[in-house]
Amino acid sequence: MQIYCDKEKFPNIEGVLCWQIYQDVNEEDIPIIVEVPIGAELNSNNEGIPINRLKERIIYYEEGLEPDVLEIGLGIYSDEEEDRYFSSKIGGAIPEDYMSPDFEYIGRMYESIYDADDYGLNFGIEVLNLARNHKGKMESI
Repeated sequence: MQIYCDKEKFPNIEGVLCWQIYQDVNEEDIPIIVEVPIGAELNSNNEGIPINRLKERIIYYEEGLEPDVLEIGLGIYSDEEEDRYFSSKIGGAIPEDYMSPDFEYIGRMYESIYDADDYGLNFGIEVLNLARNHKGKMESI
């Protein structure tokens, strides 16, 4: 899959067109993230092996306010509001103890994203957390 580096959502990330996330369909390793720089050449040689049974689709996100992360689980918010907090997202709130301070949180993708045709994602892990390491490179953690 591919996530475009929208300057509005990622104002501090320079020189990146998008991140491409790959995973061997025969393995259950953590997905590999490739950072594609602005101005990268197109794959005009069609390198790689396409999987014809997969359909191209776009996942859209809605912007919204999240509840205060320190108040999650205290019964202040409805189940629906708390479910939104734990949904797939780019950016947003994250508990301080959820991720090492060595990483900058970017977002998360849950396997439970479905489109109208019920094609779910499958990372081999329940959730793919995206973060930048101390060198500024994207990692899945």
